[in-house]
Amino acid sequence: MFSQSLKLTLLSFVATSVWAGVVRRQQSNPSPGASGSMETGWQNMPEVTDATAYPDFAVGSNTMPVYQTTDQVDSSIERAVIVFPGKARDCWYYWNSMNNALYRAAAQDGVDRSKVSIMAPCFFSQEDLAAGAAKDTQLTWGRTTWVSGHYNEGPSSVSDVSSYDVVDSLVSYYMDSSAFPNLKTLVIAGHSAGAQMTQRYALMRSSDGDADRLHYWVANPGSLLWLTEDRPAPNADCAGFDDYKYGLSAKIPGYGLGDFNSMKREGLVSRYNGRQVHYAWGTADDGPGDTRCQAVTQGASHLERGKNFVSVLESLNSGSVPSSQSVDWIEGVSHDNDGMMNAAASLVKLFQL
Repeated sequence: MFSQSLKLTLLSFVATSVWAGVVRRQQSNPSPGASGSMETGWQNMPEVTDATAYPDFAVGSNTMPVYQTTDQVDSSIERAVIVFPGKARDCWYYWNSMNNALYRAAAQDGVDRSKVSIMAPCFFSQEDLAAGAAKDTQLTWGRTTWVSGHYNEGPSSVSDVSSYDVVDSLVSYYMDSSAFPNLKTLVIAGHSAGAQMTQRYALMRSSDGDADRLHYWVANPGSLLWLTEDRPAPNADCAGFDDYKYGLSAKIPGYGLGDFNSMKREGLVSRYNGRQVHYAWGTADDGPGDTRCQAVTQGASHLERGKNFVSVLESLNSGSVPSSQSVDWIEGVSHDNDGMMNAAASLVKLFQL
């Protein structure tokens, strides 16, 4: 199987091609490479075409690295996309993938690139600090605890900062009408682990401010924050199957504990079902993803969990998905972020709706 970087490089020689059922086009920047790895830590933040790296982007009273579209006029921005990385914390890769999808939307659907800002926050870990990509003055988390909104691990002088607090700050940054007076829509987007973060943040986000302009795009999550106590594949030996991050019975993180205590499950789910969440699953995404028993009670694969989750949505809403939400089944695509982002239905949700 081709690597992601080789796939993208091949596209520079072919005007259009079909891969995994998705039509590709010539304009595509090769994936940037960084030294290091998810396990040993990233050693640097690579240069990314069309993007500027801001190592010390302000999030509240703290800082963290982000990539953001280069050389744009803030007053011209009408749409912004905040895209989360995958499990590997490779924010540069996901920024580039989303930018390539925007190139396709511009070529195919006439979307004006100058009016769209893309940002990819980098939720680095202690491994990345030791390896060199992160600095000891920046916020860091556990390897994957940023996905579920848990508190930071560094720097040592800062405590109790949820990764969802950071997302709140990034949302406020784009929603600031004095900085972005013409912003109409902000999309929070993620694939795989990034989709897990997007879906959980959409449910746990405390503020309903700017709800009319805030959209969420959730593609191929490995597991979901389940809305009900029952499971489609129950397992009597699986302790804590409905505890957070898989459910809402217990172990709610500090970020959402106040709302949970006051609203309980029913209130959180009702609020969530009124938010503008757009789901996408690849019909060939039959991989197991998260193999913990808590995830397996949701289904045996990414796709099966998606189908089961949609059934729950429908059961809670008189037989249909909530009117503010949508579901796209991306034909022939497996667990591939490029295939998901470049699908026609996804381009609409990301850049037009």
